[in-house]
Amino acid sequence: MVSRKKAKGKARKAKKEEDKDAHDDSSAAAAQRREQEGAEAQLQMQRLLIDSLPPPCKHGFDPFPAGHICDRFVRLYLETFNASSGNNAANAILEAMAAVDKKCPEVLHDSSKMKHILSYFSTVGTDHILNGDDDDARTTSAVIVVFEEFIASKVNKTKAGVCTQKLMEMVIADDHTLVSFFRKRITCSCLDKKHKEVKSIKKMGYCNNEKCPLPDGKVERSKMLYCTRCRYAYYCSRDCQETHWSDHREVCKKKAEENAKFEQEMRIRDQNSM
Repeated sequence: MVSRKKAKGKARKAKKEEDKDAHDDSSAAAAQRREQEGAEAQLQMQRLLIDSLPPPCKHGFDPFPAGHICDRFVRLYLETFNASSGNNAANAILEAMAAVDKKCPEVLHDSSKMKHILSYFSTVGTDHILNGDDDDARTTSAVIVVFEEFIASKVNKTKAGVCTQKLMEMVIADDHTLVSFFRKRITCSCLDKKHKEVKSIKKMGYCNNEKCPLPDGKVERSKMLYCTRCRYAYYCSRDCQETHWSDHREVCKKKAEENAKFEQEMRIRDQNSM
């Protein structure tokens, strides 16, 4: 039989252990609450910092309204381009161009709508540069060149035809050419810093001779020669121009005829406007 004294001692010991367990539980709960409160405070601070940041710059682009015809045009173009991306970029661009010309001619031949669309692609290309995606920026710049050449020759009729030289040069554009291209087409200063970093790079052009001995056919643009007959083909040297003549002859003749016809039309237009 346990004495009363021992029984009281066991009871005190049990109570002490119970109080200790309760204290430990309470401390753990308090620590958990403090940790949760700290996490919530940190999250709240992050939200405040995010809310205080300016919205991402759209570089002058006014987003298309939902379901707008320009939005549908861009989606069709990109779907066709992505489906053709197994080909080289230049061919994929031209295939996508043919698709929108067939299905959305009312947009492609409307200079105001195309101005809005070009603003979209200029914004996309600028973001590519800022994110370090230069190859995607080059492809986007080539898309813009094709649209601008089409608008100038087919819609506004300010030039004789489309110059594929610019398309090829943008596909392989150096960083100086690339940044300058988009910097001229946005209304913000987002590319000013990048332009200062690359402006010392020499701007390079593309020799039309496929057998050009230079790496990738690239030549400093200020040193390039061009065909004086058609004014469309550019070369790194007289040798390359002569080597390419057998391939260029027919194209040259066609382009020269286009130029002559265009210049004649411009003279008649100017005479009629007097």
